[in-house]
Amino acid sequence: MTKLIMRLERLADADVALAQMLHVVDLGAGDRLPAASTPLSQWMTTVNAAHDSCLLLDDVGRVLAMSPAAVALLGCGDGGVIGRNLLDVVDIVDFDSGTSSPDYAARIAPVAVLATGGGLMRSLLRVRQRDGERVTVDAAAAPLHDDRGRLVGSLTFLAPVRA
Repeated sequence: MTKLIMRLERLADADVALAQMLHVVDLGAGDRLPAASTPLSQWMTTVNAAHDSCLLLDDVGRVLAMSPAAVALLGCGDGGVIGRNLLDVVDIVDFDSGTSSPDYAARIAPVAVLATGGGLMRSLLRVRQRDGERVTVDAAAAPLHDDRGRLVGSLTFLAPVRA
């Protein structure tokens, strides 16, 4: 007889809206693999363990997971990122003037795909890393939907643009 081992998870320091993301995780047992109850939870595990530069946002643009390579590329540090809006933790700069938070920041692929809910979206963005260096990044984002077709977030892969 197989036992069902379950754990209730909550993201640390989550605000009230994010606290609604509580979910049950079946930790598995011998013949069963772990499984989670929310459509984004498996993506979170995948992104956190990925060697590629990628990030996962919820449906309002909060960071749910970011690979170590994405943390390094975007220069946002590894603390205090989860649960915060992407545009609050990544310093997007204008291509021409170099000023932070240009008017078009909300239209970059990882965030804009949430507004459209359509197919793949791609954009170039420039970020300022913690050391002040500016890096141009190619971002390709896809919307993620639950089993009823509702938009629940976006998955974005990032690559540095080299001259």
